[in-house]
Amino acid sequence: MKRSTRNVVIVAACAVALGTALVVLQHTGGENASSSSVSSSTDIQLISKQSSDVVSMKVTNQKGSYTIIPVTTRNLASAASGSVSSAASSSSASTATTTYTVEELSGYPVDTSAATSVMQNGFSLSATKSIGTVSDLSTFGLENPQATVEVKFKDGSTFGYKIGNATATNESAYYMCGDKTDSVYIVNVDAGLLEPVTYFLDKEMISVKTAASASSSDSASSGDYSFTRIALSGTAYPGGVVMEMKDGALAIVSPDEYEVDSDNLQTLETPLTSLTADEAVAYDPDAAALKKYGLDKPTAVAEYSVNKENHKLVVGAKNGSQYYVMADDKNVVYSVASDSISGLATQSPYALRSKLVFLPNIKTVKTMTVTNGSKTTRMDITRKEKASSSSAASSSGSEKDYDYAVTVGGKKLDYENFRGMYENVISIALYDDKTVKPSGKPAASLEYGYFDKSGGDVIQFYDAGDRRYTIVKNGKIFGTCTQTVLQSALQKVDDFAAGKKVDTMT
Repeated sequence: MKRSTRNVVIVAACAVALGTALVVLQHTGGENASSSSVSSSTDIQLISKQSSDVVSMKVTNQKGSYTIIPVTTRNLASAASGSVSSAASSSSASTATTTYTVEELSGYPVDTSAATSVMQNGFSLSATKSIGTVSDLSTFGLENPQATVEVKFKDGSTFGYKIGNATATNESAYYMCGDKTDSVYIVNVDAGLLEPVTYFLDKEMISVKTAASASSSDSASSGDYSFTRIALSGTAYPGGVVMEMKDGALAIVSPDEYEVDSDNLQTLETPLTSLTADEAVAYDPDAAALKKYGLDKPTAVAEYSVNKENHKLVVGAKNGSQYYVMADDKNVVYSVASDSISGLATQSPYALRSKLVFLPNIKTVKTMTVTNGSKTTRMDITRKEKASSSSAASSSGSEKDYDYAVTVGGKKLDYENFRGMYENVISIALYDDKTVKPSGKPAASLEYGYFDKSGGDVIQFYDAGDRRYTIVKNGKIFGTCTQTVLQSALQKVDDFAAGKKVDTMT
């Protein structure tokens, strides 16, 4: 072949290739070659526009339909030094930010990043392989497609296509064709194209702003969260439980007053400060939907104040390893992993109570009287302010510091040994929360009097049989303890009164 003839053939071949690419774009609703970006040698560009060109992207799939639209926000930039006098200067001082939302979810929290990812398939889509023109689209699932897409652009043009079956070798790759052609391609598309509209609901349910500056004196929790009130209800909390700040810490104030179990309280607080759902399952639920998800008669409801924010969590029915949950005023039903919400859903009023019966601060105790059957042991404590304490307390506002002494029946005993005995006595723990009314006289009792307040506290122990004792605290039934626990504490009292060494609990 002559050199001149060969060159003509090469030029002709290039022209055919360019023409083929143009036909591909035209038949799939894409732009012409002059406006397309350069694609890699292995990809076939089907549409190549800018995100700013998009008016809307409607997706219809087997789970419903939705429309993604752009939302442009104009932000004023910080004013530069000097005066700005012209309208043009004012305009140049602002910047526009475009995000994407779902038209059908107006008024609901939308995950704009998910919407943006799907929108990418509307203005920039390439194929990894061309199958060619086919006679039977049903072979590739394109007769009854999994999804159809219609994108409208500002210049009046549109881009439409259908998504069929996943390929046999790659479940994330799908067969695709334009809405007006029989040319089939293999494309990788965002999973959101095949999902319901609820896929785009923001899954962050609770995110409390931290308050690192909160001090231990006004915080019921360590770290960054300061709870001032938690009210619990639902089937998990029959009768309800209310916790409020008392002496610098959360305490149960209803249905009765109890100290709280710090470990279980922390477990409860965790989902109340940060909670993210696995998925959103419904929005704007009606009465039938609320019943379906168990939210008409919830497992648990928490209404609480933390870091000066007010929140509400409602936990419905359990579905396998998930719970249905609603938060605040979002009006969305979410599915949340049971492990993430168990601190609220699986607790109980008893679990939240401290299992220690009574914990008066030893520094405040002036008298302690222990009765064990017919034997009574009274301990009298005196204190004397330390010389160095008075000036330090007056200048800094700190607590006064004292030297303490203890006597039993007029005999002075070692105060440090009293401390060891005291720790053992206040370590008497609950066995359960049974509230059977006791009868007869108490088998043992503890009575406390204080330096800085009038009145005192009385803890009584009644034999309940089966090696258990019913505890009555200041006239109210508190629960039960075991005979072993009570007798061990009473033996430490006898040892102390006899002058024997009593080890502390620590």
